[in-house]
Amino acid sequence: MPTDFFSRQALELTFRLLRNNHPLLANAVKHTLDNTMPVPYEDLQSAYTGEMLLNTEVLSSLKAHVIGKIVSVLTDIGEEALKQHDLPPSHMTLMRTLIEDWVQLTEWVLAHTTADQNDRTSYH
Repeated sequence: MPTDFFSRQALELTFRLLRNNHPLLANAVKHTLDNTMPVPYEDLQSAYTGEMLLNTEVLSSLKAHVIGKIVSVLTDIGEEALKQHDLPPSHMTLMRTLIEDWVQLTEWVLAHTTADQNDRTSYH
């Protein structure tokens, strides 16, 4: 399955998880939701059933350092939920999947950023 897409639903859930305790990150995610058009279904070649966004557009909107911060904060939220035992197993599974989606996006960013010295989002 191609990995050049990111789920709009993952962005929406991320926004909801971040909006109370991490409003600046939530605002960045909301900006991406509001300003990024979903990939037309026919371009997805039936590989996905939900609305998907191009990774390039998500990266353009959020920048690599913000994506990294989101992964970090979501990981912290997940670890805290594990310690507190305050989420049902189905919610923990959803949280784990959400973190995995963001990690896959991070890996995609690492694989696709250039060594451009003027690009402050580049990891190379």
